[in-house]
Amino acid sequence: MKFFIAVLVLLSCNVVFSQNTIQKGHTIPMVGYWHKGAHKNVTYTKTETKTVKGKPLVETAVMNALWEIKDSTDKHYTIHYTYKNFIFSNPKDSFSIAYAELFKGVIIKYRTNELGVFDTILNLDEIKAISNKGLNNVFKKLNWPDNEVTSFVAQKMKLLFNNPKRISEEMVLIHYFFGLEYKLNQAYTYDYFMENTFGGEPYPALAVFKMTALNAAADRCKLTVNITPNDKELKRILYETMVSVSAAMQITKPQKSDFATAILQHKCEAEYSIAEGWPIKIIFTKISTISGRKSSVVTTIALTD
Repeated sequence: MKFFIAVLVLLSCNVVFSQNTIQKGHTIPMVGYWHKGAHKNVTYTKTETKTVKGKPLVETAVMNALWEIKDSTDKHYTIHYTYKNFIFSNPKDSFSIAYAELFKGVIIKYRTNELGVFDTILNLDEIKAISNKGLNNVFKKLNWPDNEVTSFVAQKMKLLFNNPKRISEEMVLIHYFFGLEYKLNQAYTYDYFMENTFGGEPYPALAVFKMTALNAAADRCKLTVNITPNDKELKRILYETMVSVSAAMQITKPQKSDFATAILQHKCEAEYSIAEGWPIKIIFTKISTISGRKSSVVTTIALTD
């Protein structure tokens, strides 16, 4: 009996004190070791820069949220992500403001696997209903005429805003690097698909992951991923997608040459606590040049106690 009690004690200690450790060859597995009740304050900042008539136009949106571990088992983590407030640099952006207002206090409930890899949103139908309500409010404010074009645009916007990938974007970024093992300065290349924001076929791509810094004394590591689409497929899919969109919107059909210089590049870099796998700061950058229009979107997610 004493033997079994001792084994149970040891097992319980392993559960409580499990953590990531630096292995031989400066290698670490990135796994989340989070206990029920743990929480972080999130500051989410998105800065979008567009070139309009040769001049840069910059707009920034800031969102604060609470990230809480509601359940922790040997199979998964259940996490609540509660929106607190939104701040927009452009007070004339009535679309974003009207949409965001409905999300104050809303909780996205989601689950990861046992390693901390994002899995699924548990209350997706609830979030979609709130999103649709917000979009309907926006459409009323815009006072659009009722015709085929506006109906098409409204439908596309609802598909875009209710896409689970868009709804979970912040959560996916927080959990982006979990579930893999990293050796310092070694590149790991994987096949990948980049989402087509116009709602068409996704772009085949390659994702290259790397641990670029490791500081055992400070309990910190830095991880990066660079995602690059297949150039030929990017241009083909863009062209075919925009042909479909232009027909629905009754505008001039684009030419293949419009996408000859199209560029799309995604990069994510993040800092984590090694031992427990706490995300500290994530910076996700999207750069695109399509039909001569340049834009960049930089999303920064900072998590603090």
